[in-house]
Amino acid sequence: MDGPPRDPDRSLPTLSVVVPNYNHGRYIEGALRGHLSQTAPPTEILVVDDGSTDDSCAVVERLAAEAPTLRLIRLGRNTGVNAAINRGLTEVRGDFVCFSAADDVVGPDFARHSLELIARHPAAAFCFSDPAEMDSEGGGVHPLPFRLADRPCLLRPSDVEALLTRNFFAFPGHATIYRRKTLSDLGGFIEDLRWYADWFTSCVLAFRHGACYVPEVMAYYRLSRHSYYMSGIRQTAVQRELLYRVLDLLASAPFRDVAPAFRRSALTPEFRLRVLRWLATSPRHRDYLTPRLSARLAVRGVWWVVKPYMPGWVRPALRRLARRMRPLSGASAQVLP
Repeated sequence: MDGPPRDPDRSLPTLSVVVPNYNHGRYIEGALRGHLSQTAPPTEILVVDDGSTDDSCAVVERLAAEAPTLRLIRLGRNTGVNAAINRGLTEVRGDFVCFSAADDVVGPDFARHSLELIARHPAAAFCFSDPAEMDSEGGGVHPLPFRLADRPCLLRPSDVEALLTRNFFAFPGHATIYRRKTLSDLGGFIEDLRWYADWFTSCVLAFRHGACYVPEVMAYYRLSRHSYYMSGIRQTAVQRELLYRVLDLLASAPFRDVAPAFRRSALTPEFRLRVLRWLATSPRHRDYLTPRLSARLAVRGVWWVVKPYMPGWVRPALRRLARRMRPLSGASAQVLP
């Protein structure tokens, strides 16, 4: 193929959407229709089916008959979500790429507002917006605003480090568009990091290149105890090994340049008291346990213990107070027209 397909709005860069799917026939039509009805439609939507045994492929094929930008790749066997995502990354050709779970939903302006901002900042590796969660039926929507800035802005690498040092948040994979070439040059997602692959990749890219932020909820993930992430974090032994794997990667040549930023930010894949024990008892990883990280783990660990017993109004009130006390400084914000 000779080049990336063009968006109907020639003023915007092109966007490809990759949707990994495994037995999400119940939800995938809603997810795909959300992308098809964008005010700035993606130039291609690629569903990578990871060996589904339900009717999801039939649903995709029916929609593809109506939508020429939609196509399906069948992997034939279950290879895992990160392998499916990486396969999709090699197939698409847009300037930017979004990875959307087959049970997630995007609002109509997700692509337009993200592309309009990042198009102005060619150094930024990706653009993210505020997340929101919904229940298994698509109702009970709960916005989770970061309040990192009061307007769309560029976060330089130094801004990213400052924000991650002062706040507990993770770049939301469902609400992010990546600069495709930058992500491809990195090698995509490290598959054996499992449910932390997108977290690690986004942190590395943000520390190297910066990121754009839109303080608006435009994408929604489905909350389920049986999701890939929620099922994974309950596996204590696997969580410990993933922590060690992240630290081993940071000590390796490809990521040694961003290791100091991770360390200064006191950043780990999770913030629970057990991480203190895991680091303290591992001779190879003990030196990552700085006083700042120890304090953060202790504070956040206590939070996880008391959180279930707090009245519903307390948590958002505390978040609002904390954000007012720690305003973003130095970000080169630009308001969208």
